[in-house]
Amino acid sequence: MEYVAAFDLGTTAIKGILLSRDGEIQAECSIVIETYYRSNNIVEQNPEEWWEAVKKIVRKWFVDKKINPESIKAITFSGQMEDVILIDEQSETTNAVLYADTRAYKEADIIKEAFPDFKKITGNNVTSSSPIAKMLWLKANKKLKDNSRYNIVFSAKDYIIFKLTGSIVTDSVTGATTGIMDLKRRKWELGVLEKLEIEEFILPRLLNPQEEAGKLSEEGAKQSGFLPNTPVLCGAGDAGASTLGAGATNVGDCYMYLGTTGWVAISSESTYFQEQGLFTLAHVVPELTITIAPLLNIGNVHAWAMKTFLGNEDYDEFEESIQSSPIGANGLIFLPYLNGERGPIQDINAKGSYWGITHKTQKNDFTRAALEGVSYSLFQVTKILMKENSLSSITLIGGGAKSKVWCQLLADISNVTVKVPNNSEYLPSIGIGATAFQYLGWIEDYKLFIQQKIENSSSKIYYPIKKNHEIYSNIFKQYLKLYPAMKRIYE
Repeated sequence: MEYVAAFDLGTTAIKGILLSRDGEIQAECSIVIETYYRSNNIVEQNPEEWWEAVKKIVRKWFVDKKINPESIKAITFSGQMEDVILIDEQSETTNAVLYADTRAYKEADIIKEAFPDFKKITGNNVTSSSPIAKMLWLKANKKLKDNSRYNIVFSAKDYIIFKLTGSIVTDSVTGATTGIMDLKRRKWELGVLEKLEIEEFILPRLLNPQEEAGKLSEEGAKQSGFLPNTPVLCGAGDAGASTLGAGATNVGDCYMYLGTTGWVAISSESTYFQEQGLFTLAHVVPELTITIAPLLNIGNVHAWAMKTFLGNEDYDEFEESIQSSPIGANGLIFLPYLNGERGPIQDINAKGSYWGITHKTQKNDFTRAALEGVSYSLFQVTKILMKENSLSSITLIGGGAKSKVWCQLLADISNVTVKVPNNSEYLPSIGIGATAFQYLGWIEDYKLFIQQKIENSSSKIYYPIKKNHEIYSNIFKQYLKLYPAMKRIYE
């Protein structure tokens, strides 16, 4: 049997799957990784931990599952974006500055002043999360050696590609998040580095997701267990791979990704949207873009609520806890901004809060209100994305889609049908695997793969309950008033 190996390098875990030629998952593995949170909005991971996780997954395939390395015909990737990862081949690897790291807020303001027409080139506003702002921060805070130059990549998957092949590349989806790529031309805008005087950074080759980044090197093969000369594709940043996995390849297709963090996205023909907090990324489909509203508080809120109110990570118990509280959590409303927020509001100082506690409030109301609060936040950005356009259904992907209670909540609040495809947790890997199928000639068009293996596969459907939606509609109006009122307290 022949396989495509597809890896998804997320914030919480590194996932790997083997897709057989008929598009079925023949092996899967997930390894949890650590994130380092420090003061001053610093959020980092160690890229070597990504590499160790990938090697462990491969060993499980080849040793435990007895998969023949010769059967792996191509390797491809999905990975978290907006990272800043320095590649210095002569010294120890430094930590990766993650997308959720917002230390560079002052540098973002400097860039805005230097480039008042920034968005016309890149399609996006510069923020404290933008890699270009983080690069300026690294220089301003003397984190670079004098008279040295640094290769830089912007997605976790790019680092693994380097370890496997020695190639330093990134993809156009990830490139659109950096603040350095011309979105229309899908080319680097090198004048940005020159004007900001940060030419110490050597940008990676910019490739399309379906292009080959290189062949597996002898050293990469020795360390990983893959065979030398195995084709390694560039792959795509997580939003690009997830968009394929959600089957959102036509204008107007909408989906939600529920991971540790997450987003709501639609496929579009627009170069950029005017609203603050929205990003426009290059789509894997060349003529399209992805309009995306990223949120910092999704699955992390779910995990926090489990740990705080249950003292464990028993998902079934958490679901039961939520169901034992009535719709609307007895009037308790939760503002889910545990880590600041970037959508639907842009405020690194935003705080989470409960409102509406009375003598009737029970412990389980806190768990239901937490999940309802995240769902209100997702619905709020969906309304911003869709503007006046109607929405008939939403596809959910990511680990959060495994929660039946959460899926029904989103259907009731949004008042639309919610669709959860099989293998939702692995859909980013399956989606980007489609490009490898096309590369190998296993399928004529990756869109056909998506249509046959994703869109036509069985899915769990959640229908909105009218009476629940009516209750949530009134609570949502109250929810929208919370942040403006709370902001005045911590400003």
